[in-house]
Amino acid sequence: MLPGVLVFILGIFTFSNLGIVHAEGEFDQAEFDRLLLLDTIDFYGLNFLQEEGAFEKNKTTEVVYSSEYEDGTNLDINLKVTTDINGEITAVISDANEMKMGLLKKKKPKNGKTKTNPVPYKLNGGKNKDSFINAHAYNKHKYDSSKNSSSKATQYGKNVDVKKLREDTMNNYDNKWSTKDQYGTWTTHYAKQYDSNISVKPTETKNHRVVINQKDGSKSTQYPLSFKN
Repeated sequence: MLPGVLVFILGIFTFSNLGIVHAEGEFDQAEFDRLLLLDTIDFYGLNFLQEEGAFEKNKTTEVVYSSEYEDGTNLDINLKVTTDINGEITAVISDANEMKMGLLKKKKPKNGKTKTNPVPYKLNGGKNKDSFINAHAYNKHKYDSSKNSSSKATQYGKNVDVKKLREDTMNNYDNKWSTKDQYGTWTTHYAKQYDSNISVKPTETKNHRVVINQKDGSKSTQYPLSFKN
């Protein structure tokens, strides 16, 4: 069961709305816990990290969820995310208190949806090696018309300014997480959504990711995030 304060903040709905009160009036605690966990995963965007393979199977990973606001406020929420042998999230423990959660829910995010986020243009930028964060990112995600783009190896669009995408995503992120692996290495994940496609067919997407390994820069990367095959 998650801490009571998280239940209070994330569970602002009635038991009947959750569909966990049986016809005979018996409360289903297990179903309540399951739905609350799903709501927590969605609230912190942990499903995105899970899809990206940020969590080791059958482990507990430390995660810092960061939010930045237009008034200069920065807020970090410390999480412990536990997975089972299949890599599915089974528990999320948060240090969030009522004050922190109130800030998260009431303040205006720095990168609100009302702002436009145009895709930066550069002629042949999607295959400009010098624009990529490292050789790994270039070799895996550069524009290459001779190959198919897939969800596991997405390609940037031909005329996307890859360097400016990376810099803008890191400086003006929509979401930011930091994870620590079993060896104590911190990795920071930046996410940003743009107004139009940054990839190619069949992996069209508006979502960009930058991943910074704080210990080994060769393991950092950047890519369009697409769940299409």
